[in-house]
Amino acid sequence: MSIFAAALIVALASQLTSDEQALRDIEQGLVRAWMQHDRAFIERVLAPEWSVTQADGTQLTRETVLSTFFDAVTFDSNAIDDVTVQLFGDTAIVRGRTIASGKFSGTPFSARIRFTDVFMKRNGRWQAIASHASPATVERK
Repeated sequence: MSIFAAALIVALASQLTSDEQALRDIEQGLVRAWMQHDRAFIERVLAPEWSVTQADGTQLTRETVLSTFFDAVTFDSNAIDDVTVQLFGDTAIVRGRTIASGKFSGTPFSARIRFTDVFMKRNGRWQAIASHASPATVERK
């Protein structure tokens, strides 16, 4: 193996690690943005064509989430864990678990959700293009 080939492999491995960390940071940033009602951050992350498919099969568009839903929800707690990232060039799949509580239109809620977010890298920036959320079961030991 030439020195150039070895250097290229190391550079590519570093890029993958960098992209994986960037996506983990974006997911944590979304948690903070929802807690702080930071609409601008959420708007930057969610691509114009983004939508989320809920467990009941309904879809919420970016427009709905950033208007009706955003205005109606407040969080008392919001955390993610068990995050995994799979990279496929300029596309990535991020999976994890959300545990949140708060109020939606004044009604208290508590949720444990498994999520899948699909991201694309556009102009050097990762954007979510699709999401899916399902209720998470309580894990038994």
